[in-house]
Amino acid sequence: MADISPSPPAEVDTSGAIDDPEEVCRLLVRLRRMRNLLTIRPANSPREFTSMLLSMDLARRYLVLDAPRPRPPGGPLHADTRLYVQSQLDGAALVMVTRIDSLIGNTSDDDPADASLMVDWPSRLSYFERRRDYRVTVPATLVASPARLILDNHARPARLLDISASGAALLLSREDLPLHEGDEIDCVLPLPERDLKLPLTVCTVAKGRDGQRIGGTLRVTAPRDAELLQRSVTTIERWWLQRHP
Repeated sequence: MADISPSPPAEVDTSGAIDDPEEVCRLLVRLRRMRNLLTIRPANSPREFTSMLLSMDLARRYLVLDAPRPRPPGGPLHADTRLYVQSQLDGAALVMVTRIDSLIGNTSDDDPADASLMVDWPSRLSYFERRRDYRVTVPATLVASPARLILDNHARPARLLDISASGAALLLSREDLPLHEGDEIDCVLPLPERDLKLPLTVCTVAKGRDGQRIGGTLRVTAPRDAELLQRSVTTIERWWLQRHP
């Protein structure tokens, strides 16, 4: 099998279904290493839950997903339940359909609602580009300070998760901040060259175990700011490629 690397792929087929076993494996490995949140929905149910890919076993062909949150109201999910799973990876929507094989708990006294889910290895993934600009994951070691969101004249620290020439995703702490789709807030982005303050229009708000994830578009009017953003994307991509050639 080809070498599997966590570096952002420079060219990935985002036109739709991917059924090549090596490419499926590569994308799943990246999803686990990046610790991106998953949205899971049982078949024939409108309820969605948050989870995370904890581990994977290629030889035995299964994945282990973290216990869904919030807890399913009707009790733990059951074996043989079909799941629709969606996440974001390198600025694209990653979707797969799988089946719960069994629940995994640490001891016999564990609450079943806290059990992890062992699910079947998917034979196919759907991978669709949704953003017009290439977005790269920002490694925490590459920026010296946290991002800051300016709310009510107060700077709230946030982690810069990924960035493109026209948008960004940030992770706030566990605070329940009153942010909604369409809100415009000022944000200070810690870029490799220097900090950059820009207005950000909120497109998505998702609450998970790690905190509150905010995705949005940046309003860039000055040419020098646009050039700085583009250089930053290039710098971050080169950082990944140098460490994972």
